[in-house]
Amino acid sequence: MKTSSADRAASSTAADRRMRIELLRMRAGYERLAVRRSACQLAGELRPEALAAQARDRLGSFGLGWLGGGLQALRRYPVLLSLLTSVISNRQRRGIALKTALIAGLVWLGKRRNCDTDA
Repeated sequence: MKTSSADRAASSTAADRRMRIELLRMRAGYERLAVRRSACQLAGELRPEALAAQARDRLGSFGLGWLGGGLQALRRYPVLLSLLTSVISNRQRRGIALKTALIAGLVWLGKRRNCDTDA
């Protein structure tokens, strides 16, 4: 029994179709893996620690690295944040706190300039 060329062509097109279907399934599987990997990476970047690190790095690039360090200290020592908010929220203490912060800033600035001139 000889097979006709039409039968061979039909069987080759069916084999080609099955091969294309399998290739498409493999491609879809790889795309699902890529989407899953991207979602995990995005979830990692949206953690509070990562967001704080990004904010600190950006502040450092703007020359405000000291502010990023202060935010990191507030995260590390929550008592400082509690103390700061209690002082700021009380109207009577607000003026004293601002004066103390101003004096502390001026003392720090004076020491910094003094250390720069010594070097």
